[in-house]
Amino acid sequence: MVASIASAMILAGVASEQAFAHGGQVIGFTLPNGEHRFITVIMGHNNEPTRAQESGKWSGEHPMELFISDTRTGLNLEEADLKVDKFYYKNDKQYNKAVEKGFEPLETDVVVGAVHGDPGHFFARQILAETGIYGYHVTGTVNYFDVMDVPIDVKAICRDAPDGGSAFNNPSWFGGFGCTADIDDGKFPGKKVKHDKDD
Repeated sequence: MVASIASAMILAGVASEQAFAHGGQVIGFTLPNGEHRFITVIMGHNNEPTRAQESGKWSGEHPMELFISDTRTGLNLEEADLKVDKFYYKNDKQYNKAVEKGFEPLETDVVVGAVHGDPGHFFARQILAETGIYGYHVTGTVNYFDVMDVPIDVKAICRDAPDGGSAFNNPSWFGGFGCTADIDDGKFPGKKVKHDKDD
């Protein structure tokens, strides 16, 4: 119940600052003195919406990014030791196969580093080379105001996965970030598209 309220509070805060395609997770923990606290980890891609790399058109540079803060106060947490496992599925068929057989990362233990001059903001730099379904599993610790290191375990996949990512995401994940499209899909005028009369 408390985590749900905290989730709603952080979403409202993010929405008031800017509208961007990210989701998150609230993590509860107990301080050495017995007090209970929450931190919020917001995750998505930098520079949404994401478009795959295409020579002469788009670099495809979309780091996976995190924002980590104290849920109650909104204060940023600056120091963290984090790594990410990265997942990729070309289409719905490949994703559904992974749901049945198990999710296997394409890259493991990629370093997630702090963004210089922007406390609480972290990047795993990358170029998205292909259109498709991207997911991330971030683990490690974040320093809570020099009191203790809090374990981080955040796992989510882009929201356009066939089941919305429910088979992959941590149960406490909320919101979402977009999957990666072809830059030509957004062109107007582009390919002629026939819409139903009810549209």
